Formats: sequence, C-alpha cells, structure tokens
Amino acid sequence: MADAQTAMIQLKEAYGASIAEMTPINGTPRLRVKKDDVPQVAHFLHTHPSLRGALSLLWAVDHRPRESRYELCYLFTLAERKDWLLLCTDQPTDDRLFPSITPHIHAAKWYEREIRDMFGLIPKGHPDLRRLVRHEHWPKGTHPLKKDFPWNRVMGRQQGEHHFRQIEGEGVFEVPVGPIHAGIIEPGHFRFSVAGEPIMQLELHHFWTHRGVEKLFEQQELTAAVPLAERVSGDTTVGHGLAYCQAVESLLHLQVPRRGRYLRSLFLELERLHNHLGDVGAICNDTAYALPHAHCGRMKEQLMQLNDRLSGSRFLRGVNRVGGVAVDLTAVQLAEIVAELDRIEKDFSELESIIASNASLTDRLETTGILTERTAWDHAVVGVVGRASGLDQDLRRDRPFAAYDELQVKVVTYRYGDVRARMRVRMDEIHESMRLVREVRAKIPQGPVAVEPSSRPQAGEWALSAVEGWRGEILYLVMAGENGNIHRCKVRDPSFVNWPAIQWAVLGNIIPDFPLINKSFNLSYAGNDL
Repeated sequence: MADAQTAMIQLKEAYGASIAEMTPINGTPRLRVKKDDVPQVAHFLHTHPSLRGALSLLWAVDHRPRESRYELCYLFTLAERKDWLLLCTDQPTDDRLFPSITPHIHAAKWYEREIRDMFGLIPKGHPDLRRLVRHEHWPKGTHPLKKDFPWNRVMGRQQGEHHFRQIEGEGVFEVPVGPIHAGIIEPGHFRFSVAGEPIMQLELHHFWTHRGVEKLFEQQELTAAVPLAERVSGDTTVGHGLAYCQAVESLLHLQVPRRGRYLRSLFLELERLHNHLGDVGAICNDTAYALPHAHCGRMKEQLMQLNDRLSGSRFLRGVNRVGGVAVDLTAVQLAEIVAELDRIEKDFSELESIIASNASLTDRLETTGILTERTAWDHAVVGVVGRASGLDQDLRRDRPFAAYDELQVKVVTYRYGDVRARMRVRMDEIHESMRLVREVRAKIPQGPVAVEPSSRPQAGEWALSAVEGWRGEILYLVMAGENGNIHRCKVRDPSFVNWPAIQWAVLGNIIPDFPLINKSFNLSYAGNDL
C-alpha cells in the first residue's frame, strides 16, 4: 500500500494535466486540482487498490475580504498507512456551481449538501439537493458562513415543507418518530417505511439544534475559543477541546510539555470511560435488562464524581488550554485515580460475566442492526461503530497525538457489525482505557504542563487536527484571520459521518429494534448539527 508521497506521484502520473500544484500544508501533502477534474481525481484516489482513500473531511472556505474566491478542500485518509492527502480547488465568487463527487464517493453526500446550505455553492450532479442544515422555514438566500452574512442577524421565518423520499406500493406504511421524543433526548426525526414488519427504508431529518457554532468561532480569538469547542458536544468536552487546541498549537508552533501531553491522554481516557460505561448499561436497558443499567449507572457516577474532584467539572470542562492543560495532578491524585479504577474494574468484570451468561440478552443483540464492513467503509464510518464492523482504525495508534506516541494502544475490532459487536467494543475499550491510565501514571514525567503563546500566525495560515474521541475521530480545521482572530473553523464530530450509516444498519430489522440499534450507535445530535 502507498503512503501519501507515493500517492501524490501516482496521481501526478495519472492526472498530471489536472493538477496545478503540489505543496505540503503543515506536513499534509496538498494537491491543487482543476475544479472540473476533482471528481475523476477523487475517484482514482478512492478506488485505486494501492490507495483506497476514505473521504475524512470536505469543507469550503470563503476567503473574502483578503481574496475574492472560495476554496473547496477534500481530505482523504489512505487505507494502509493512514496518511492524509488533501485535494484543493478554487471556486470563483461569481460561480455557484462545483462538480459533485457524491456519485463516486458516498461519504461526500452530507458534506456537499452542508456546503450548499452554508455557502450557497451548488454541487452539480448531486443526487439529493434537498436542504440539510437549513430547514425549510429558513428564508431563501440565507447562507450563514458567507463572509458578508452578519453573525448576529436575526432571521424571520418562511413557510416550507420538507419532502421525504417515499416508497410506493400496496401495504407500504410510513411511521414517523420524533423530532420530539418521550425521554430526555435531543430532537431528531426518523421516518420509517415498512411493509409488514421489516424496515424497508429509514430517512433521517436532523439538524434541529443548529447554534451557528462555526460562525461563532469566527468572532473569537485563536487562544480564547477553547470554551466554545468544549460545548460543541457536551459529552465530548475533552475530545473537542483537545482537537481545537492542537490545531491552534500547530498554527502558533507551540510544543506542549511532555507532562501536559500525558495529562491530556489521561483526561481523554477518563472521558471515554464514563461514556462507555453509560452506553453498556443503556444498551442493556433497551432490552428491558435493568440490572446492568443500574450498575453501569453507579460506576459512571463514581467516575464523574472523580472528574469533579480532579478538575471541578463532572464533564472535565476547563482541563485543556492552548499550550497544554490548565489542571495539574499530584501524585496523590494520580494514585486516587488508579485506586478508583481498580475498584470499578473489579465490579465491571463481575458484571461482564453476568451479561455474557444471559442467553436471552445475547439473542436480542446478535444479528440486530448489522452494518457490514463494506458499507461502513463506503460511508467512511469512524470510531466504535467502524471498529465493530471490522475497520481497524484508531487515531491513538494510527496518528498518535497527546502522549499516545509513548503509550501502547491496543485497538479492539470485531467483524460482525451488530449491536452485540458494538457493545463488546465498548466493553473491551473500558479495560484498555483503564490500562492506559495506569500506564500514564507509571510513565508521566515531571515538569511544566503548559507553555504560553508568544507569536501570531499570518492571516490565511491554517492547520488540521485529529483526536480519537470516545465516539470516534474528531477533526478540526482552523484558519487564522487578522490580528490573531479566527477566519474559519471547520468542526467534524464523528456523529456527522456515522448518522447516515444507521439508515443502512436498520434495514430488514423491525421498528421495535430501532431504539436498541440507535443506542448502540449513540450519536450526538448537537455534535452533528453545529
């Protein structure tokens, strides 16, 4: 399999006339491609046996007022080495059309619809040009991420109706669920098409929680926006805060001290632990098996109280800062963490045995909500969901950040792709996170935990950052503006790429299975809709 440099050479040989420039950007190889040739170059990169590039991120930038142009950027992750390769193309401000790559690459579908909504650029040839983020009550011509759109504009409402895809035929019924749900849950609309009991089609209609986060980033200074990043998805405070900090640190050429990097890894694993414990219990609860739910809830609460004692926040808010961490831990606190995890692991291991011996639970989880490896790869699925479907990927090992280059991360994968596999990935990762925390305690060096910024990047410079959050891969693109402000911040929570895949996992199942399948994915609504 090829690395990024080899891939660039292959692309140059195959499409030399289409490639205008080959330059690195903060260590990531970048090819500037002629706009009309992007689909064929992307298709080659995605399908060539030695490359197999998965589309990890697609975003647009409005370069005004410095330059009168838009830019479209396509970030691919190569299959074997996990190297990044970036394709970029310019879009004149007087031309709204750009060629869609969705007919070639399924994973581009939501990205291109999002670009249409936010920038008013239209992906020509896209199979589904309905609104995605902008619900139909948004006024026409409203494209919030254009630079001439005021961040504090109050929009009126217009009448509009979302048109769902429909399956027609005798005995076909549509069953709408949401967007308001009976439990304490964020809003999301699910529309099932059934003939008899099996689900023939599920269509999602999300994006009810739009807060304009990426527009709000553009009103912030580079070093002051960590609290905003922490609130993108409230259960992933450390993951989002860390991803943002790493991007800014690249722009500012900051080297985070080793102790600070170790503490970042520790806090990230604590975040993974309390979320995974909650999910294992919730999956069992959706089968009416209340005992594991109660015990997992107890263990999760123990961890969140530990978080509060360590940082003053149950969700570990305020732990990360640009340049390192804002919270140092004493030897006594590190010992307390390990002692607490020892107690919880003993309880959890006993609970695992109880869960594994329950035949009716196993029967309920096995073969339910299968997401095949091919479908997962086609949609560039990440994190727990991807690993449960056989995708051997984890940024802690593949693109080490924080202190993971000095820690040995065991990546857990299963090939069945069902609810049980997704639960087993979480259960195995609970033990692995506890082991990593112990390794951090054994290896953590003395020294400072942060450094102060001493420079500003030039306007137009940008950096990419990736963190393996508890759900999966979190990506940030941060571009510097004038006077230390942010010109563009693109955020991608793992939920944005995993939500479309759930529509495939439910096919052939029955509607009563959907809550269980949905919980095994456990995706964020707010993180999906910025």
